[in-house]
Amino acid sequence: MGQYHYIVNITKKQYINPHKIGSGLKLLEQVGWEASPSTALFILLACSNGRGGGDVGGHPLVGSWAGDKIAVIGDYCESGDIPGHDAPAIYEAIMGRGDRLIDMAEGEVWTDVSAQLRDMMAAAVGTKYCLKGNQQGMTLDTAGWIAVGGS
Repeated sequence: MGQYHYIVNITKKQYINPHKIGSGLKLLEQVGWEASPSTALFILLACSNGRGGGDVGGHPLVGSWAGDKIAVIGDYCESGDIPGHDAPAIYEAIMGRGDRLIDMAEGEVWTDVSAQLRDMMAAAVGTKYCLKGNQQGMTLDTAGWIAVGGS
């Protein structure tokens, strides 16, 4: 079956659901294409964006994770994987209860930023998203989005 990974911002208690931005959950499904989660992460971490040619703009999330503690957590994670944090508790919180999740170990709220990330990717690289054919009529925060093109 494979291991399923989510990108988490431990500092801001935010996470990205790869399915909601058109990607698979396995590690290698999230790299190597223009609208991939790894591309989105690179843009989120850009600390000096907007100061030169080739930079991206048009969205407040660009660079908003610069300097934060970030991890890619899979469902096979163990307690010692992230020093000072309980990776399995974070993963369980993210998988647990929708878009605002409670980390049962620490009583902290985690927020899914995938919908805002779709907007950022549309502004930054021209990605367009749509629901898969069998999911028409679902809400914007429902998993099943696919990337259908970029600039």
